[in-house]
Amino acid sequence: MFHSLRHKILLVVAVCASITLLGFFAVYWLTLEQHQSLERHHDLPAVSLTWFTLNNGVHRAAWAQKAWLDSGDQEFLKERDLAWGNDIHPAFKQLDLLYKKVRVWEGERSVERRVFYDLRLMVLALENLQQKTSEPSQSMTVEEAQIIWTEKEWPLVQNISRQVEIVIRWQTDFARQQDSELRRGLSGLGIWIWIVASVVLLLVLVLAVFFANRITAPLRKLRGAVQQVTKDQFRDPIKKSIEVQDKAKEFTENEDEVQTLTEVFHKMESVIRERTELLEASNRQLDEASRAKGMYLISMSHELRTPLNAIIGFAEVLLESGKEGPLSVYQIDRLGRILKSGQHLLELINSLLDLSKIEAGQMEVSKSDFQLKMLLQDVMEWLEPLMQKKSLEYELVFHPDTSIMLYSDSGKVRQVLINLLGNAIKFTDSGGRIEVSSSQDKTGISIAVQDTGCGISAEQQQSIFDVFHQVN
Repeated sequence: MFHSLRHKILLVVAVCASITLLGFFAVYWLTLEQHQSLERHHDLPAVSLTWFTLNNGVHRAAWAQKAWLDSGDQEFLKERDLAWGNDIHPAFKQLDLLYKKVRVWEGERSVERRVFYDLRLMVLALENLQQKTSEPSQSMTVEEAQIIWTEKEWPLVQNISRQVEIVIRWQTDFARQQDSELRRGLSGLGIWIWIVASVVLLLVLVLAVFFANRITAPLRKLRGAVQQVTKDQFRDPIKKSIEVQDKAKEFTENEDEVQTLTEVFHKMESVIRERTELLEASNRQLDEASRAKGMYLISMSHELRTPLNAIIGFAEVLLESGKEGPLSVYQIDRLGRILKSGQHLLELINSLLDLSKIEAGQMEVSKSDFQLKMLLQDVMEWLEPLMQKKSLEYELVFHPDTSIMLYSDSGKVRQVLINLLGNAIKFTDSGGRIEVSSSQDKTGISIAVQDTGCGISAEQQQSIFDVFHQVN
């Protein structure tokens, strides 16, 4: 019936999927049964807690009534009304909802159902008694109301408490019974799940092996026939020709799929070859563009160095003349900062010349000894005009307040700090505050830049290092 290779594979998938689906349905049915038992078990604590609330509310209302009769204070009447409004009536509504569920009205709990209705009548009788004695001055004296409370109301409260205790005890016993049944059910569910899974796995394996043999049998027969022809194992040439033809005919139904796969493979190989040639051409274009970019950066670096060297030279000349001339201390300080800024820009331009090394992963690090405190102070002084322009408060804190010697590339550390502080200044509103601190512990030295700016959300922190990407 199913001679085509495609049809056989579809049949295997369909049969295995059907068996697996049946196994899932069996497990689902077992789980559903256990889930219903679990829901029934979960209702028990809610019923018990509601009975506790009702009992406490009844006692609260009774003692508030007694306190009002003894003192005449209207606050106790308010307390009694609160007990009825917040505890007793809501508790009865909740119990009514819980007892209306089908799983609670079970045959073995008919006595509890009758007690529930008896308690409802007793609580209604208690409410009528309290309403009757609410205004003793109109219908009876206070002494008569106290006698009613002692002889009728309080015994009724005690009877309600006894009945509630009985119901709660029933709930506790039933909870233990349900817990035991639930544990047994969970244990049985685990066993049945293992049984169903094992049966499904065994059936799938058996069917997979069976259909795999059915699918590969024609291929094996054809291969064996070809090998026998190659080795000339047949004595009768006529018989040999007939058997090879029979096996080839048996394989004919599978030949379409194999031939199709072969054609698809050749087409895919041709497409891959074309795509490879396109990629190689694109790589050559990228290499040429990269070389052009490097030449442009090198040329631009030399163009920038000429005016920058002039700025640095003039700043040095002015500083030298200022030692003997009329320059003020403020002007000398600003000239010094111009000189430091120019030197830093010169270092940045020099780093552009190493772009090829950076792209090749061969960037060199020039390590030397330097004081961290002096480096931080230089960076703060260099960026101080920008902070003053925005009226920013800034502070440099050292923990501990001692000179820390580092052995690293001071130029690159300075560049990182300038970038961090530059971002802090850029994204901090006028009148804000920036703090740069350094600390040292057993693990090493840490430098922190904190500001009162808008900050970066956790979702955006993953993309801040992407090329040409800015959060705000």
